[in-house]
Amino acid sequence: MKKIILSLALLALSLNAVQVRNNLLEFANVAANANKTQILISGDINPNDFYFFTDRVAVNVTIPLFKKMVELQGLRFLKMDDFYFIDDPKKKERDSEGNYTGRFDEEPENLYYIKMQGNSFAELNAMLYQYDKNATYIAQDNAAVIKATEKQYSEILSYLPNFDNKIVEQIRFKITILETDLSDLRKRGTEVNSLLKAVDSKDFRFFFNMITVPYIENSNVITQAADFYGVLNFLDQNSITKIKSSPFVVAKSNSEVFFSSVKTIPFLKNTSTFNQYSTQSQNTYDYKDVGLTLKLRPVVVGSNIDVDLDLTFENLLANSDKLTPSTSKKQLKSSYRLKRGEIIVLSGINQDIETKGRTGIPLLKDIWLLKYLFSTETTDLSNSILTITIEIVDDEVSIAKVLENSKDDAK
Repeated sequence: MKKIILSLALLALSLNAVQVRNNLLEFANVAANANKTQILISGDINPNDFYFFTDRVAVNVTIPLFKKMVELQGLRFLKMDDFYFIDDPKKKERDSEGNYTGRFDEEPENLYYIKMQGNSFAELNAMLYQYDKNATYIAQDNAAVIKATEKQYSEILSYLPNFDNKIVEQIRFKITILETDLSDLRKRGTEVNSLLKAVDSKDFRFFFNMITVPYIENSNVITQAADFYGVLNFLDQNSITKIKSSPFVVAKSNSEVFFSSVKTIPFLKNTSTFNQYSTQSQNTYDYKDVGLTLKLRPVVVGSNIDVDLDLTFENLLANSDKLTPSTSKKQLKSSYRLKRGEIIVLSGINQDIETKGRTGIPLLKDIWLLKYLFSTETTDLSNSILTITIEIVDDEVSIAKVLENSKDDAK
């Protein structure tokens, strides 16, 4: 009895599963209606040469599915501006009587104009690199002009919405540059110890050690922004650590942002010209930026932000001749994965500066030869640590509120 019921059920299903036979034109109309668009077919194609079968009359055919089915038949499916077009890529030449000769033409390149919705020309040009092509940017219309085949143009248009209409996330950085004079701290030893004992706490010691005595902590990433800035304000107000600069910079995801704090100094160059009669010398000068340069490239990955960091610090060393100074250079390249509100602390950048001077009787100490009798040469050595902190600002938290909390904590 069960076998009879099962057989009747299968028979009923087979009677309902009626296949619908569509030629290319009918199948294109089904896809066009389902996606509310227009699909045109080249006049060189006979729709009855291509048939597609579906299990019912009303079927939902997506554009990617229709494109795949058409291309499997050896046809080409092109996306134009606001419609789609089907043609045969094997375009045959005709003779004088209009008959096909059987020879195939190479697909010509045409000039196309692509209007963009967002600031995505760099991404478009990067994609064109795969086609070994370049685009020309039309700034007034935020558009690009390219020379490509119909197939390449169609593919570019189909890829464009993947990145053109997306809003690129922006990341805001707060950079703080600190300088701690270790020589001054040694001179003020008792006074500094008294100040630190007055606010002694676990968090305070943690932040203070990270700034002034690096390499003793396990991590250089801080999550308590308000507490950290409170320590900085306290140290700055008591001249223990000086806040040299504290700018905000903004960068788009996967775009580089640059910050520098430098001095431009002259370098003396001596140029000599030789001839058979005499030698002539002429002094010329070059200029060089000496100081801190910082490059950041953030990339948003879900709830995290990957930051590529390139830090260069050039320090001006002491030299008796100011027109021929010497410099030292330190460079750091690193990558971090952070969340908004976290702070990177880069410390341990030591500066050893030797300052030479001459003290003695005014006027006489500046006269050649006499200066050795009426003055003495002094050399002052100073040692300091430069610290750079970089915070990925959480836009949901008010910066003013953070600074207000920092001042309250410092008090």
